[in-house]
Amino acid sequence: MKLEKKGKEWGALIKRILLAYNEISKSINPMRLLKIDLTSSQVKVLVSFYGRQFYTMTELSMAHGVSVSTMTSMIDRLLNMGYIERERDTKDRRVVKVRLSAQGKKTVDYVMNVRRRELERFLSELSDEEIYTFVRSIENVATTLAKAKRELLRRHPGGEA
Repeated sequence: MKLEKKGKEWGALIKRILLAYNEISKSINPMRLLKIDLTSSQVKVLVSFYGRQFYTMTELSMAHGVSVSTMTSMIDRLLNMGYIERERDTKDRRVVKVRLSAQGKKTVDYVMNVRRRELERFLSELSDEEIYTFVRSIENVATTLAKAKRELLRRHPGGEA
């Protein structure tokens, strides 16, 4: 059966996806469980360092789809709170690199452990087949969204995505 990508059925599917996304996001990003004094946007920036040593300001702003000036403001706040360290590149002084401080690393580890625990709790309710289907589906969606974001940034460099 071919799905018609418009109309009432399509709209109902989009609504179901949005509702499911909101529930998943609230479940594995449980701000009430984190018990940290950060906004969800600040947590997203910190967590983007998971498995990564540093970002340039340009890379970080592109990764979050915001302008460099917007990201600089957020990084300034995280720096003042002790979560981030900033330094100039030794080869090109115009390039600013940011990395997690020890406090930032500790916070990211904590956030990821809470997320992992919540995700494991959620997945334990599913059958093996449902887990594998979910993983394949979410990976496909992530790949498609990343590709769309890259295309948008290619067409509108420097803009917020």
